[in-house]
Amino acid sequence: MIFDPIYIVAVLLPTLAITGWAAWRVRSTYAKWSKVDSGINLDAFDFARRLLDRQGLQHVKIEPTPGKLTDHYDPRGKILRVSTQVADASALTTAGVTTSATRLSVAAAAVIAHEVGHALQDHAGDPAMKLRQTIVPAAQFGSGIAPWLIIAGVILTIPGLALVGLIGFGAAVLFTFVTLPVEIGASGKALAFVNGLGMVGDKQTGARDVLKAAAWTYVAGALTALLTFLYYAWLVFGHRD
Repeated sequence: MIFDPIYIVAVLLPTLAITGWAAWRVRSTYAKWSKVDSGINLDAFDFARRLLDRQGLQHVKIEPTPGKLTDHYDPRGKILRVSTQVADASALTTAGVTTSATRLSVAAAAVIAHEVGHALQDHAGDPAMKLRQTIVPAAQFGSGIAPWLIIAGVILTIPGLALVGLIGFGAAVLFTFVTLPVEIGASGKALAFVNGLGMVGDKQTGARDVLKAAAWTYVAGALTALLTFLYYAWLVFGHRD
């Protein structure tokens, strides 16, 4: 499959272009606004705690997690995890000089507020978030095993097997599209949070830019998943007698 010219032109190259652009935008936008002081005199964990408590989410725990921009909210454990990169952004560096370690950057504040937005969605029973959680098992099957079922079904000329794989992969594609309103909703809540703490003007613009850049990664994921699904569909139905 990987050497199929149709796959290379219709899926591989567009996927590399779309995901590469989205990743570059996230890195460059985060890097820019990670150097700008938000004016919030709290470290990443205290800021997360304050936002959660203001929303009545005292039951949500906060934990560190390794990596860069690996921040996420776990609805099963009711845990908000703050990445090493974002936690370290409490120490701002401008022109090689590190400022107070208790002042958040605009980028870090936006990322944390976004995850608090997810915690609030979970607490409020957001329909899109509930749907996303419901289809997680099917999406995991679709992204893991389903492609192999499609390939095996096509190679071995077992249409039923290939079709089962295609339906399974469709669940993974659906998951990426259901994720979009969940992420957009969390970003909207995040902007309201940071605005309420005095991040207005350029800082508000910066927070919005960080959140938009992050959203594009989910758009890229949905588009590339759809392209892959269409290719698999062509394999399944195009190879039938």
